[in-house]
Amino acid sequence: MAELKAGERLIDLGSGDGRIPRAAARRGATALGVEIESDLVARARSLTRLEGLEERARFVRDDLFTVSVRDVDVVTLYLLPALNERLKPKLLNEMKAGARVVSHAFDMGDWPHDEFREIADKRVYRWTIPAIAGGEWQLIRDDGTLARLAIDQRYSKVSGVLDGRAIGSAHLSGAALSFIGDGKAYRGLVGPRTIAGEGWRAERID
Repeated sequence: MAELKAGERLIDLGSGDGRIPRAAARRGATALGVEIESDLVARARSLTRLEGLEERARFVRDDLFTVSVRDVDVVTLYLLPALNERLKPKLLNEMKAGARVVSHAFDMGDWPHDEFREIADKRVYRWTIPAIAGGEWQLIRDDGTLARLAIDQRYSKVSGVLDGRAIGSAHLSGAALSFIGDGKAYRGLVGPRTIAGEGWRAERID
């Protein structure tokens, strides 16, 4: 579900005996397991050595709320709902746009999942981290004309107005934003201060 690729980075929060980081390492990814129980960390390290995966999978005894998830492509977790809720702001604020989160058994409250599967009696959810697109933007077309773009955002759901008129078919997936305004289709990639579009760009207004 995470579509993990070789060369990507994965962190498993609450990694137990390390089966997920080891599976990621076998796919050519670099994986880190974070676990608070020292005996489980020791077991995970032992199994990793036995499988010859030490170069790609490592394990630390640490608090999952303090470990950095910046520049990580995939976070996996199997935690109770209350812990998922506490982790949600950290994941949204630290992880890069387009990164994926996969949770076994429990969802993220009011954050709608992008994918859900039920396999036997197991429930698995996936989310994609959205870029921060909400706010006021100065839209600049390649012909030099300007427009004011205001975007409302809640997780990956976006809506807004372009020069006071509602935009349509607004969609945000990771950093990829698309919408229709004044009968024209707009597509672009959202960055911290700019949106880089095809035939247009936008600059954030403070």
